[in-house]
Amino acid sequence: MPSWPNSNETSDGDDEYMSEFSSMQMEYFVTPDTVIHPSFYGLVIESDRRCILHRQMPGKFVAFEGTDTGKRFIGCATEWVEAPWPVILQRCLSKLWDIYHEQNLGRAQDNKAHGTEVAKLQKELDSLANQYSQLVDDVPKLFDYQDGKKCHDMDCTSQAMNELKDKKKQLEEQAKIELKMEKLKLKKEQRCILQSQADIIKNTRKAMKEIEVDRDLLKEEKKKLENVIAELLKIGHGCKEKLDKIKEVVMEE
Repeated sequence: MPSWPNSNETSDGDDEYMSEFSSMQMEYFVTPDTVIHPSFYGLVIESDRRCILHRQMPGKFVAFEGTDTGKRFIGCATEWVEAPWPVILQRCLSKLWDIYHEQNLGRAQDNKAHGTEVAKLQKELDSLANQYSQLVDDVPKLFDYQDGKKCHDMDCTSQAMNELKDKKKQLEEQAKIELKMEKLKLKKEQRCILQSQADIIKNTRKAMKEIEVDRDLLKEEKKKLENVIAELLKIGHGCKEKLDKIKEVVMEE
């Protein structure tokens, strides 16, 4: 443990302490983080000791770092009041501090990502602001352009209307001509149909007349044939009577 000089020592004593200070390792003067504790704070007033490093009265502190969390010490050079904590408690403290540092690292990474996102959004916002300013500047130009274009469009519209009227007139005339041609074509087809019907009726009547003539001829031929058959039957009966008489004569002899 480092020693603490008394306030009533001479300059020779100071030189001795400075010599002792120079021979000590600086790691002894690295103190842990601390926390305010209501039962252990302030300066050490019970003795006249002085800090070798600062030549001031040492203070009372409670550690808040690593496995020494909660232990009391006197600084600057760390002089522990309590003995080291049990191993199990040190492991628990080490685990808790690992979790704490891990969460801090996560928060730092989140803050970094948040800062990056904020910078990106700010850049986009600046870009949108520039675009908005450009649009504000372009609006008057657009109105001027539209005013000039409106006159040109009116002339173009008038010319287009005239062209549409002429085209409509041409289409109407063409439609009238086509309608007239269709009517003439329809009349011609109707005449052809009527002529065909007349020819069919005429031919039908002629055929019917020829059939009637043929039927009359057939009737006459049939009548003649019936007469011939009647004569033949009459002659046949006469021949039979003669044969019967000849047969009787032969039988008598």
